[in-house]
Amino acid sequence: MNWKVENESSLPDVAAEISKFIPRKGIVLFDAEMGAGKTTLIRSLLSILTFEEFQGSPTYSLVNEYASAQNTPIYHFDLYRLNDEKELFDIGFEDYLSNDSLLFIEWPEKSYKFLPDNIYWVYIRVDDNNHRLIELKHDNRS
Repeated sequence: MNWKVENESSLPDVAAEISKFIPRKGIVLFDAEMGAGKTTLIRSLLSILTFEEFQGSPTYSLVNEYASAQNTPIYHFDLYRLNDEKELFDIGFEDYLSNDSLLFIEWPEKSYKFLPDNIYWVYIRVDDNNHRLIELKHDNRS
């Protein structure tokens, strides 16, 4: 699935479309450059999937927890400032993976080799006109 977003006000519409395709329990990885809109898109997704107010990016805490409308947890990870994989285990990352929940992961590179086979990717690229090109892919690595 692909979308072209010409301005930030269109992101909630794209988030509504993406929410139709992602699982309610599973892992969604967000791949984009700094400032491309990962956190903004996640904020829109959370407003669709939860009744809770967005807590902001978990850049320093590494993870924020939300309760979905179905009462299953949604965890929003921002792994940007992670120095090494050991820090993943310090925060109990493997417990989050075995939990019956939905995980949104920004900057997933340091966690990728620990992830299960069935994941979703949201790629956000910025074109020359400053439009966001958003692609959703399902990746079943097995």
